Amino acid sequence: MLRDRSRPLPLGRRRVFRRGTGKGGAAGGGGHRRDGCGRLPRARATGAAVTGALFTPVRVGGVTFANRLVMAPMGTCLDQGGFVTDDTVAYYRRRAEGGVGAITVEGCLVSSGTVGPEPRLSGPEYVPGLRRVVEAVKPHGVTVGVQLMHPGRQVTEGPSVAPSPVPLNSVSPTPHELTVPEIDGIVADYARAARYAADAGFEYVEVHGAHGYLPSNFLSPRHNQRTDDYGGTLGNRARFSLEVARAIIGASGLPLVWRLNGTDTEPGGFDLDSAVAVARMLEDAGAAAISVSSGTWLTLQQTLAPMSVPRGHMRPLARAVKQAVSVPVMAVGRLDDPALAEDVVASGDADLVLLGRGLIAEPDWPNLVRAGRLDEVRPCIACNACVDLVGRGERAQCSVNPEAGRERTWQVKPAAVPRRVMVVGSGPAGMEAARIARVRGHRVSIWERDAALGGKLEVAGSAPSKREVLRYRDFQARRLEQLGVEIHTSAPVSPETVRGQQPDVVVVATGAVPLVPPIPGIDGPSVYDAQRLLLGEIPVAPDSRLVVVGGSATGCETAELMRAKGIEVTLVEMRGSVGRGIEAITRRQLVKQLERDGVALLTKAVVVGIEPGLVRWRPADGGEERALAADVVALAIGWRATGADVTAGLDLGDIEVRVPGDAASPADFVRAVNAGADAGLGI
Repeated sequence: MLRDRSRPLPLGRRRVFRRGTGKGGAAGGGGHRRDGCGRLPRARATGAAVTGALFTPVRVGGVTFANRLVMAPMGTCLDQGGFVTDDTVAYYRRRAEGGVGAITVEGCLVSSGTVGPEPRLSGPEYVPGLRRVVEAVKPHGVTVGVQLMHPGRQVTEGPSVAPSPVPLNSVSPTPHELTVPEIDGIVADYARAARYAADAGFEYVEVHGAHGYLPSNFLSPRHNQRTDDYGGTLGNRARFSLEVARAIIGASGLPLVWRLNGTDTEPGGFDLDSAVAVARMLEDAGAAAISVSSGTWLTLQQTLAPMSVPRGHMRPLARAVKQAVSVPVMAVGRLDDPALAEDVVASGDADLVLLGRGLIAEPDWPNLVRAGRLDEVRPCIACNACVDLVGRGERAQCSVNPEAGRERTWQVKPAAVPRRVMVVGSGPAGMEAARIARVRGHRVSIWERDAALGGKLEVAGSAPSKREVLRYRDFQARRLEQLGVEIHTSAPVSPETVRGQQPDVVVVATGAVPLVPPIPGIDGPSVYDAQRLLLGEIPVAPDSRLVVVGGSATGCETAELMRAKGIEVTLVEMRGSVGRGIEAITRRQLVKQLERDGVALLTKAVVVGIEPGLVRWRPADGGEERALAADVVALAIGWRATGADVTAGLDLGDIEVRVPGDAASPADFVRAVNAGADAGLGI
């Protein structure tokens, strides 16, 4: 059953304030469930239920999946030394509660010599922990499998191995070329891990044969340069995969899903025609299903597409494989739009849909979609924060769902005594603080000086590549209204405002303001805060020459938007590269787009003065002063927290004050939302 999302948590007998601006008032009615708080009656459906092809059962080998939705295997870094933890168990239990048909537990290392942050299934000592995951998931009617993986050369430490001594990139070590006996040993590792999977109670296994990991590396004509039976022809390059498949099936008896690249999206790499042929070979070897993905570590913008990539970009790959095999085919690639997911299955392009980041953002996606409560589905914005954190060896978190990664301890309990809470500022931290506080039963008002809620989300969503951010802003604003949070826009807050509201708690979530360093001429008439250009407040003529000072996210996004309007843009950054602080995959995609669009990127350059028509700069490592022609200058140099100034200016006296997010310390979207949640939980 779905948790109630239509009202704050019950407080027994409590006063409910209707909409208005009465003292400390918060409007009553409406709102959303959430957050590990017990199960309440279902809310009224608010959209068309998706109950067709997406929610019909399907057979995979000898196992029946309850519906066509499969949680994709994605790393979490919730394990400890390869062992499953209580956090791991809670994370997968939470997704099982949301109604997905099957869960494929994240990739587990099959070889004991491999070094990595992933869980392990290389020995019997890892079985009890994984059995706990199975036991946590199964009661919810979910079929549960596990992915087996060998990263090959795609490691950051420990042994790097590959079919050929071809480095991953220019800074990676040359991998050890596997001998035939070593290949045999790794095949045996897969078979042994599959037996352990069966012992743990998993109902199927998946091999990660995509994304440049070892089986994928063998398939690549670009990276597999062997001249023996494991290289050369496609049949030879597929030999390792087929040996692994047969060994797993023979050792475990479990249905085998094989994750296969439809294309590496690399010049000279594995292509779609080869993928179709290999899919047929795998089916002949006994694979029960093929999961079709694409990309490698060198082309992660394809594998884990950022928000600038259209939804369903890998759908044609699944369609081609589906037309070639008789076993079920799984599709992936930003398929978290319900209508799109339904159409993928209904059209016959694939039999099942994988949801990865979408289920991190919204664990209840399947149940909400099935019930037609589409406006309650928290949107994944494909910001890749979850991916970026795990890629750095940190535990998974989410920019839009603060519960993610801390499911074991996440509790949103009814407030013992409802308090009057005044939230000043409606950016990511402010809206989340207001939401959580209201769900807990507090009487909440939110105050925004601009005409609409969202704070800097409006700025962030102005760039062509970041429109998805506005979906989250709109979702949060809608939920606050439905919850009955009293909303004040175009409402700057003064000490008199606070005295009139008589709050018990003030949450200062006013974010950060731009840094303005003491550069001569920085206050000139043609110099503006870059945010004003993003918002369209400053018209820039198409024949203008724009210099953006600062290569941060805001600077890059300003350059992107202005160049899309045909304006000549130079982006100046004092460090060696632009886009620092942006998630790695998004950054790579954005910088390539800026270069393709003709934005001039000037790095290791320090601006020393601004004059009418000119920006003066010198190389960061010394050298002569130079000049750039500039009709307009946009500043995106950095941020300064506002919390201390605002708190002092409001003269709050003995009122309890909380300062979350950028107002306390400028950081990123993930930290802002999580800090806002913590503020709401702590009241």
